Amino acid sequence: MKAYLGCDIGRTRAENQDSIRAESYPDGVLAIVCDGMGGMENGSTASKLAIAAAEEHFQSAYHSGMSDEEICDLLRGSATVANQKVYRAAVSSRMRSRMGTTLVGAFVRQHTACIVNIGDSRAYLLPQEGELRQLTTDHTVVQLLYEQGMITAEERATHARRNELMRAVGVASRVLADIQTVPMKPGDKVLLCSDGLYNMVPPERIAEIMRQTPAEQVPEVCIAAANAGGGRDNISVILLTDEQMTDTEI
Repeated sequence: MKAYLGCDIGRTRAENQDSIRAESYPDGVLAIVCDGMGGMENGSTASKLAIAAAEEHFQSAYHSGMSDEEICDLLRGSATVANQKVYRAAVSSRMRSRMGTTLVGAFVRQHTACIVNIGDSRAYLLPQEGELRQLTTDHTVVQLLYEQGMITAEERATHARRNELMRAVGVASRVLADIQTVPMKPGDKVLLCSDGLYNMVPPERIAEIMRQTPAEQVPEVCIAAANAGGGRDNISVILLTDEQMTDTEI
Protein backbone atom coordinates (compact mmCIF):
# COMPACT_ATOMS: atom_id res chain seq x y z
CA MET A 1 0.00 0.00 0.00
CA LYS A 2 1.11 3.53 -0.82
CA ALA A 3 -0.09 6.86 0.56
CA TYR A 4 -0.32 10.13 -1.36
CA LEU A 5 -1.03 13.30 0.60
CA GLY A 6 -2.14 16.86 0.00
CA CYS A 7 -3.18 19.74 2.26
CA ASP A 8 -4.13 23.30 1.33
CA ILE A 9 -5.35 26.40 3.17
CA GLY A 10 -8.13 27.02 0.66
CA ARG A 11 -9.18 30.39 -0.69
CA THR A 12 -10.84 32.10 2.29
CA ARG A 13 -9.24 30.97 5.55
CA ALA A 14 -6.44 32.89 7.27
CA GLU A 15 -4.77 29.76 8.66
CA ASN A 16 -4.64 26.07 7.88
CA GLN A 17 -6.10 24.19 10.86
CA ASP A 18 -5.92 20.76 9.21
CA SER A 19 -3.20 18.25 10.03
CA ILE A 20 -2.43 15.10 8.04
CA ARG A 21 -0.04 12.20 8.51
CA ALA A 22 0.80 8.89 6.81
CA GLU A 23 3.33 6.30 7.93
CA SER A 24 4.31 2.94 6.45
CA TYR A 25 4.45 -0.19 8.60
CA PRO A 26 5.66 -3.70 7.75
CA ASP A 27 2.17 -4.88 6.71
CA GLY A 28 0.25 -1.69 5.98
CA VAL A 29 -0.04 2.09 6.04
CA LEU A 30 -1.46 4.28 8.81
CA ALA A 31 -3.09 7.53 7.64
CA ILE A 32 -4.80 10.23 9.72
CA VAL A 33 -6.63 13.48 8.93
CA CYS A 34 -7.56 15.97 11.67
CA ASP A 35 -9.58 19.16 11.08
CA GLY A 36 -9.18 21.59 13.99
CA MET A 37 -11.89 23.82 15.43
CA GLY A 38 -12.22 26.47 18.12
CA GLY A 39 -10.67 29.55 16.54
CA MET A 40 -7.56 29.78 14.41
CA GLU A 41 -4.85 29.20 17.00
CA ASN A 42 -6.88 26.72 19.04
CA GLY A 43 -7.99 24.72 16.00
CA SER A 44 -4.49 24.42 14.64
CA THR A 45 -3.11 23.42 18.04
CA ALA A 46 -5.85 20.84 18.56
CA SER A 47 -5.30 19.10 15.24
CA LYS A 48 -1.53 19.00 15.69
CA LEU A 49 -1.78 17.65 19.24
CA ALA A 50 -4.34 15.04 18.26
CA ILE A 51 -2.52 13.69 15.23
CA ALA A 52 0.82 13.50 17.04
CA ALA A 53 -0.70 11.75 20.06
CA ALA A 54 -2.65 9.26 17.93
CA GLU A 55 0.34 8.35 15.80
CA GLU A 56 2.67 8.02 18.79
CA HIS A 57 0.26 5.70 20.59
CA PHE A 58 -0.29 3.55 17.51
CA GLN A 59 3.43 3.27 16.85
CA SER A 60 4.23 2.38 20.44
CA ALA A 61 1.82 -0.58 20.56
CA TYR A 62 1.91 -1.85 16.97
CA HIS A 63 3.61 -5.10 16.03
CA SER A 64 3.59 -7.19 12.86
CA GLY A 65 0.93 -9.82 12.49
CA MET A 66 -1.79 -8.05 14.47
CA SER A 67 -5.33 -9.22 13.69
CA ASP A 68 -7.98 -6.85 12.34
CA GLU A 69 -9.59 -6.82 15.77
CA GLU A 70 -6.31 -5.87 17.42
CA ILE A 71 -5.70 -3.11 14.87
CA CYS A 72 -9.19 -1.74 15.47
CA ASP A 73 -8.62 -1.77 19.23
CA LEU A 74 -5.32 0.03 18.70
CA LEU A 75 -6.98 2.68 16.52
CA ARG A 76 -9.68 3.17 19.15
CA GLY A 77 -7.02 3.54 21.82
CA SER A 78 -5.11 6.01 19.67
CA ALA A 79 -8.24 8.14 19.29
CA THR A 80 -8.81 7.99 23.05
CA VAL A 81 -5.25 9.16 23.73
CA ALA A 82 -5.68 11.97 21.20
CA ASN A 83 -8.87 13.08 22.93
CA GLN A 84 -7.20 13.13 26.34
CA LYS A 85 -4.25 15.10 24.98
CA VAL A 86 -6.39 17.85 23.45
CA TYR A 87 -8.84 17.99 26.35
CA ARG A 88 -6.06 18.38 28.92
CA ALA A 89 -4.40 21.07 26.83
CA ALA A 90 -7.66 23.01 26.69
CA VAL A 91 -8.32 22.66 30.42
CA SER A 92 -4.78 23.66 31.41
CA SER A 93 -4.59 26.71 29.13
CA ARG A 94 -4.76 30.11 30.75
CA MET A 95 -8.00 30.96 28.98
CA ARG A 96 -9.38 27.46 29.46
CA SER A 97 -10.23 27.70 25.79
CA ARG A 98 -12.66 25.32 24.18
CA MET A 99 -10.89 23.65 21.30
CA GLY A 100 -11.23 20.41 19.44
CA THR A 101 -10.69 18.57 16.20
CA THR A 102 -12.16 15.90 14.01
CA LEU A 103 -10.20 12.71 13.43
CA VAL A 104 -10.44 10.09 10.73
CA GLY A 105 -7.80 7.40 10.51
CA ALA A 106 -7.20 4.21 8.57
CA PHE A 107 -4.78 1.35 8.73
CA VAL A 108 -4.88 -0.19 5.26
CA ARG A 109 -3.24 -3.42 4.23
CA GLN A 110 -3.62 -5.95 1.47
CA HIS A 111 -6.98 -7.44 2.43
CA THR A 112 -8.57 -5.02 4.89
CA ALA A 113 -8.91 -1.41 5.94
CA CYS A 114 -9.52 -0.64 9.61
CA ILE A 115 -11.20 2.77 10.00
CA VAL A 116 -11.70 5.07 13.00
CA ASN A 117 -13.59 8.37 12.97
CA ILE A 118 -14.79 11.11 15.27
CA GLY A 119 -16.51 14.16 13.79
CA ASP A 120 -17.16 14.87 10.13
CA SER A 121 -13.88 14.17 8.34
CA ARG A 122 -14.56 11.23 6.08
CA ALA A 123 -13.25 7.97 4.66
CA TYR A 124 -14.37 6.79 1.23
CA LEU A 125 -13.84 3.50 -0.59
CA LEU A 126 -13.62 3.32 -4.38
CA PRO A 127 -13.67 -0.33 -5.45
CA GLN A 128 -11.87 -1.46 -8.58
CA GLU A 129 -15.36 -1.98 -9.98
CA GLY A 130 -18.29 -0.16 -8.43
CA GLU A 131 -19.38 3.18 -7.06
CA LEU A 132 -17.67 5.44 -4.54
CA ARG A 133 -18.90 4.61 -1.04
CA GLN A 134 -18.74 6.79 2.05
CA LEU A 135 -17.47 4.53 4.83
CA THR A 136 -17.84 6.89 7.78
CA THR A 137 -20.93 8.52 9.25
CA ASP A 138 -20.72 12.23 10.04
CA HIS A 139 -21.19 13.05 13.72
CA THR A 140 -23.19 16.19 13.01
CA VAL A 141 -26.56 17.65 13.94
CA VAL A 142 -27.76 17.55 10.34
CA GLN A 143 -26.82 13.88 9.98
CA LEU A 144 -28.90 13.08 13.06
CA LEU A 145 -31.82 15.10 11.70
CA TYR A 146 -31.52 13.23 8.42
CA GLU A 147 -31.45 9.84 10.14
CA GLN A 148 -34.58 10.85 12.10
CA GLY A 149 -36.35 11.74 8.86
CA MET A 150 -36.63 15.43 9.73
CA ILE A 151 -34.67 16.71 6.71
CA THR A 152 -33.83 15.34 3.27
CA ALA A 153 -30.41 14.35 1.98
CA GLU A 154 -30.35 17.49 -0.15
CA GLU A 155 -31.19 19.75 2.81
CA ARG A 156 -28.12 18.57 4.72
CA ALA A 157 -25.84 20.64 2.48
CA THR A 158 -27.62 23.96 3.15
CA HIS A 159 -29.11 23.50 6.63
CA ALA A 160 -28.33 26.28 9.13
CA ARG A 161 -26.80 23.76 11.56
CA ARG A 162 -24.69 21.88 9.00
CA ASN A 163 -21.42 22.82 10.72
CA GLU A 164 -22.42 21.70 14.23
CA LEU A 165 -20.58 18.61 15.43
CA MET A 166 -22.08 16.19 17.92
CA ARG A 167 -18.73 14.52 18.57
CA ALA A 168 -15.21 15.91 18.38
CA VAL A 169 -11.79 15.14 19.82
CA GLY A 170 -10.91 17.22 22.88
CA VAL A 171 -14.17 18.95 23.81
CA ALA A 172 -15.01 16.50 26.61
CA SER A 173 -13.06 14.13 28.81
CA ARG A 174 -14.44 11.16 26.89
CA VAL A 175 -15.61 10.66 23.33
CA LEU A 176 -16.98 7.69 21.41
CA ALA A 177 -15.12 6.70 18.26
CA ASP A 178 -16.68 4.71 15.44
CA ILE A 179 -14.61 1.68 14.38
CA GLN A 180 -15.06 -0.60 11.39
CA THR A 181 -13.20 -3.12 9.25
CA VAL A 182 -13.71 -3.02 5.49
CA PRO A 183 -12.62 -5.83 3.11
CA MET A 184 -10.13 -4.71 0.45
CA LYS A 185 -9.57 -6.19 -2.99
CA PRO A 186 -6.71 -5.53 -5.44
CA GLY A 187 -7.23 -2.14 -7.08
CA ASP A 188 -9.49 -0.77 -4.34
CA LYS A 189 -8.69 2.75 -3.13
CA VAL A 190 -9.37 4.47 0.20
CA LEU A 191 -9.56 8.25 0.43
CA LEU A 192 -9.50 10.24 3.68
CA CYS A 193 -10.45 13.92 3.63
CA SER A 194 -11.62 16.91 5.62
CA ASP A 195 -14.94 18.60 4.88
CA GLY A 196 -13.10 21.22 2.86
CA LEU A 197 -13.06 18.68 0.03
CA TYR A 198 -16.51 17.09 0.05
CA ASN A 199 -18.37 20.34 0.77
CA MET A 200 -16.89 21.80 -2.42
CA VAL A 201 -16.69 18.76 -4.69
CA PRO A 202 -19.58 16.33 -5.30
CA PRO A 203 -18.91 12.62 -4.77
CA GLU A 204 -19.32 11.90 -8.47
CA ARG A 205 -16.44 14.25 -9.25
CA ILE A 206 -14.28 12.81 -6.45
CA ALA A 207 -14.83 9.33 -7.88
CA GLU A 208 -14.00 10.56 -11.37
CA ILE A 209 -10.73 12.07 -10.17
CA MET A 210 -9.80 8.88 -8.32
CA ARG A 211 -10.47 6.75 -11.40
CA GLN A 212 -8.96 8.94 -14.12
CA THR A 213 -5.99 10.58 -12.37
CA PRO A 214 -2.61 8.94 -11.63
CA ALA A 215 -2.54 8.06 -7.94
CA GLU A 216 0.25 10.47 -7.04
CA GLN A 217 -1.74 13.38 -8.55
CA VAL A 218 -5.12 12.64 -6.93
CA PRO A 219 -4.65 14.88 -3.84
CA GLU A 220 -3.47 17.80 -5.98
CA VAL A 221 -6.35 17.47 -8.43
CA CYS A 222 -8.91 17.10 -5.61
CA ILE A 223 -7.57 20.24 -3.93
CA ALA A 224 -7.70 22.17 -7.20
CA ALA A 225 -11.32 21.10 -7.68
CA ALA A 226 -12.24 22.21 -4.15
CA ASN A 227 -10.61 25.59 -4.67
CA ALA A 228 -12.34 25.96 -8.04
CA GLY A 229 -15.62 25.28 -6.23
CA GLY A 230 -15.01 28.10 -3.76
CA GLY A 231 -12.29 26.83 -1.41
CA ARG A 232 -14.23 27.97 1.63
CA ASP A 233 -12.28 25.79 4.05
CA ASN A 234 -8.93 24.07 4.49
CA ILE A 235 -8.65 21.01 2.26
CA SER A 236 -6.92 17.76 3.20
CA VAL A 237 -6.73 14.59 1.14
CA ILE A 238 -4.94 11.25 1.61
CA LEU A 239 -5.21 8.52 -1.01
CA LEU A 240 -4.32 4.95 -0.05
CA THR A 241 -3.84 2.52 -2.90
CA ASP A 242 -1.87 -0.52 -3.99
CA GLU A 243 -0.80 1.18 -7.22
CA GLN A 244 2.93 1.22 -7.85
CA MET A 245 5.03 4.03 -6.39
CA THR A 246 6.26 6.83 -8.62
CA ASP A 247 8.94 9.46 -8.14
CA THR A 248 6.34 11.96 -6.89
CA GLU A 249 5.09 9.83 -4.01
CA ILE A 250 4.91 11.67 -0.70
